[in-house]
Amino acid sequence: MSAVSDPVHRVRYTFEPDGENLIVDTWVEPGGGLPAHLHPRQEERWSVLEGEVRFQLGASKRVIGPEDGEIVVPPQTKHAIASVSDRESHLQCVVVPAYGLQSFLTESAAAAREGLFMRGGIPKSPRGARWAANFLKRYREDVVLSFPPPFMQRAMI
Repeated sequence: MSAVSDPVHRVRYTFEPDGENLIVDTWVEPGGGLPAHLHPRQEERWSVLEGEVRFQLGASKRVIGPEDGEIVVPPQTKHAIASVSDRESHLQCVVVPAYGLQSFLTESAAAAREGLFMRGGIPKSPRGARWAANFLKRYREDVVLSFPPPFMQRAMI
């Protein structure tokens, strides 16, 4: 199983379909993380397998590790992950149901490798802005980023 690498957010993923769900193994490099976002229709169940990360769930943030067990992220709940150590962390997420999340992550990582955007999803060029507008529009039922603000995302779309 080959990994998908996102050099902007400093993460990589592998995917394993599980019926209508998806198991996503995520490795977060030192200094990496997933920006704040929410899923309108999906639940995510996160577990840290190795290392520690700062996990944001709604308004609360805390450092979690393997001993913390599974963290359930209900639909419509803002969440984020950030590296807190100088070691890579390994997490596993069960996405219920998967919908288009694998395509979203794969496409976003490809755009990161092409240099279309900076950390936080900020486009680097007019080409990056066109890509971002199309991308946000196509995946708005699966993922809503917290930045740029929703009114800017609507204007871009």
